[in-house]
Amino acid sequence: MIHETQLSNLATAAADRLLSYAWKLWFWGDSVGFEGLLDASELTGQEKYRTFVYGVFKGWLARELSRSQFDYTAPGVALLRVYERTGDTALMAAALRHAEYMASFRQTDSGAYVRYENAAIELPPELPPGHPGSEAAREMAEQVIDGGPCIFVDSMHFDGPFFAKLHQLTGEERYRQLALRNILSQLELLFDPAKDLLHHFWMERTRSRNGVLWGRGNCWGLLGLAETLEYLPAEDAGSGSLREALRKILAKMAQLQTVQGGWHTVLDDPESYVETSIAAFMVHVLSRAIELGWIEAEQYSPLVESAVSYMLDHIGPDGLLEGVSYETFPSTRAEHYRHMPRGAVVPWGQGPLLTALWAYARLQRSREVSDAVTRGNEFDPDR
Repeated sequence: MIHETQLSNLATAAADRLLSYAWKLWFWGDSVGFEGLLDASELTGQEKYRTFVYGVFKGWLARELSRSQFDYTAPGVALLRVYERTGDTALMAAALRHAEYMASFRQTDSGAYVRYENAAIELPPELPPGHPGSEAAREMAEQVIDGGPCIFVDSMHFDGPFFAKLHQLTGEERYRQLALRNILSQLELLFDPAKDLLHHFWMERTRSRNGVLWGRGNCWGLLGLAETLEYLPAEDAGSGSLREALRKILAKMAQLQTVQGGWHTVLDDPESYVETSIAAFMVHVLSRAIELGWIEAEQYSPLVESAVSYMLDHIGPDGLLEGVSYETFPSTRAEHYRHMPRGAVVPWGQGPLLTALWAYARLQRSREVSDAVTRGNEFDPDR
């Protein structure tokens, strides 16, 4: 049992570190970064993190309609969570406009919305000045090819949860349908039934998956499944397929966890390095899935405890989750993922750490309540 004060202190350090990040408004990973800051306020009781997110959204409204290249990665769930807290109708209006924008993309034959029409294959990450890999990255950038239209696993977190949350707040059936249409079509293209895992992306030109089971990519998919399930009504007719997929992927992830509690960046390649953001994502998803009854607590509690230990062992004294890989653009070669540099200070590292700390704290609270009820029943003289 980890005391909640310790979790809160870790969240403070991690969130403070994330506040200094140079947000692009918007880019891959901003969604979980902003959700992490909101969760930091929940766990620590410090409003400064929520206020920061609120302020960024208010600033974004000034240029919202001048869409940037990656506006489809905007943190829609976080936007709606801030609206819930503040009642600021300008945020809801922005969310409704964002929903229309997200629903306007063309679709594949199978119904998946195409967010990225010209996927940059093996585009190198943006490395900080002085990084030893900077020169190699510049050379790689000259060899990038256009992979054409692709469906990415990351979108499972950007799309379904946003529409499901919008349905929860407005009650409009259209948004429920959009939530399910988005995530189920992505699942159809990316889920490998022979592996029970998700591929990083699907290519429209070849009508095939990329063939690499990227660790963080599977976590993006799991988080998308979990949040969509959480925001849809519990009895929703479409929830069954999502729960089944979640359980299959988690069962496979359980088999692939290392003895130290982490996961390899290429999940089925034990020669690839163990990447730490995966453990943080997994703590979040497992904690919510256990608390909400989607998976068996007895079976998965050892898994989440092992992942928590691994995650905590990799938090530096300054709150940085160490060993997080830089932005990983698409490739059909596992070698590309194996050699991705680590050590990034990014929202897809700090954000999952913060959401994991809050989800784990909530799981511990629910366990304490359950234990108290059990003890009360044991000593109930009327039983």
